[in-house]
Amino acid sequence: MQPTVSLDPGQRTSLLGARLRALATDLGVSCGGDPVTLAGGLAFIEADLVVALAGDGTPGRALGRALLLAAGHDAARLVLFHDTADAAAIAARRATAFDPVPEVRLVAGAGSEAAVPAAILSQGAPPPAPDGFEDLCRGAGVDPVVEHGVWRGEVLGLEVARSTDSGFETGVGRFDREASALLHGDLPTTESLAAAADQVRAQRREGAGAHPLASLARERWLRHDLLADPGRIALSDLTAVDPAVERAGLRAPAPAPAMGTAPDDERVLVVCSVGVDTDLVPTTADLVLRERPDRVLVVVPPRDILPPVEQVVARLAVPATIVGIDGGWA
Repeated sequence: MQPTVSLDPGQRTSLLGARLRALATDLGVSCGGDPVTLAGGLAFIEADLVVALAGDGTPGRALGRALLLAAGHDAARLVLFHDTADAAAIAARRATAFDPVPEVRLVAGAGSEAAVPAAILSQGAPPPAPDGFEDLCRGAGVDPVVEHGVWRGEVLGLEVARSTDSGFETGVGRFDREASALLHGDLPTTESLAAAADQVRAQRREGAGAHPLASLARERWLRHDLLADPGRIALSDLTAVDPAVERAGLRAPAPAPAMGTAPDDERVLVVCSVGVDTDLVPTTADLVLRERPDRVLVVVPPRDILPPVEQVVARLAVPATIVGIDGGWA
């Protein structure tokens, strides 16, 4: 067996840079200057153009990073090369929701070809709540929520219960649910849910610090606040809808969407986020394609309104703005 030779960062950047230059030259684009790193990939910045190659680590997040880079340099044109067909197809689909449309290309041999967009996401009718689940949740002051076909119970946006094939499980996250089943399996579900909900409420409050129960899934906490009072963003009503991508876990950033109605009957897509999530606008693009709103509101805490994010939001093909709203923890 031949030993694996690993490249140092300088060598890897040099090889990726040469490859990206060749791909760009094949399109008639000349790349000069030094490249910049892009989430495991690479990019060249020209006067009005960003040419980027997605990395192989997290190719699905390359479009968001490339859009931010282009916006930060006032580049109207973006060309993004992908090695992975699935990631290229998703990026191409999302790109169609922007104006101007970023060019997404799939590497093929020494050249590339225009990536074929993946099918637009669909959202079917949710399954009915399992017998007794809504009553169980409401009895403990917990919000029953159905997302991607799974019924959950939430306190201020944080999951404390879930309906599974084996019954109703309580706890924050999968590991807490498993621990609760082992340690408190003899308790009635109503009692274990009430205990979990009370524990979350004790930490998830105004002035909350860095305790995990206060800091997890804050984008959903922000959405919860707006669902309770849509007038804060000048809407008549607001209803949660499925995120574009199913959450990978409680700690993974996952913009929380909802659909609302303005007083003039406009259909408004509201997307809540907290912190800097490079995938915020690309996933919003997927939601625009699925929900077909009249306009978009991206809602973040005021400190998270950053000029590059504002510029990328403004590139969506439907009227879109970003607004600052303090969450219940502030």
